[in-house]
Amino acid sequence: MNKKSKFGLELIDSDKKTHKVQDVFSSVAANYDLMNDLMSLGSHRLWKQRFYQVVKLTSTDVLLDIASGTGDIALHFARVNKGIHLTCLDPNEKMLNLAKDRFIDSGIIENINFITQPIESFIKDNSFTCATIAFGFRNFTNQRKALKNIYKSLKVGGKIVIMDFKSPSNSIIKEIYEKYTDFVIPRIGKYIAGDENSYKYLSDSIKTYLKPEELSDLMKEINFQNVTHETLAGDIVTIHKGYKI
Repeated sequence: MNKKSKFGLELIDSDKKTHKVQDVFSSVAANYDLMNDLMSLGSHRLWKQRFYQVVKLTSTDVLLDIASGTGDIALHFARVNKGIHLTCLDPNEKMLNLAKDRFIDSGIIENINFITQPIESFIKDNSFTCATIAFGFRNFTNQRKALKNIYKSLKVGGKIVIMDFKSPSNSIIKEIYEKYTDFVIPRIGKYIAGDENSYKYLSDSIKTYLKPEELSDLMKEINFQNVTHETLAGDIVTIHKGYKI
């Protein structure tokens, strides 16, 4: 019997989810950064600033940026921490090509690797001091396997930091938020990016994503220690952190 995974509000075969998610990101790649600005009204920049503070890297770190997408977060770390060793990992070639172009345009090419591969099949034992995932974890086909591979790939003392959306706990805020994600975001996607369905998936995926406490528990099951999380933006974004000790 095939394993099942959530794709938005659907429950589908896990192998199909992997391909369907890649279809989504191939479709949205060209307009991804513009849509982030429009959908969040620019707020994602503030969330990322807090993410950078929590991650807190130096030039001696070896970073694995997972679901690296168009590379904006990875590029920030490379600019701020001159000479850092950085691997951008993403299963979507179109997204990662945009990241490569971004780095080249910025003149940062040394100590940077780009790998087109899902985290569920990537292991590089005891190699990284930090792993970051921003708005990608909920799209993984096998979240447990992803965390196991990250754990194996981190050096002892290394940390993982995950930022993603969540459904608000407050019922009033949740109602307003879901009306926005259900109706406004897909329509922005339709008129700006020419793709309503992909943005409907991205909105639906938030509803079925792990609660913050559930992700913390899963991280602890994988053996991450000192696991903490915080919420941002009126309870719609979370940042989780844990260590390999």
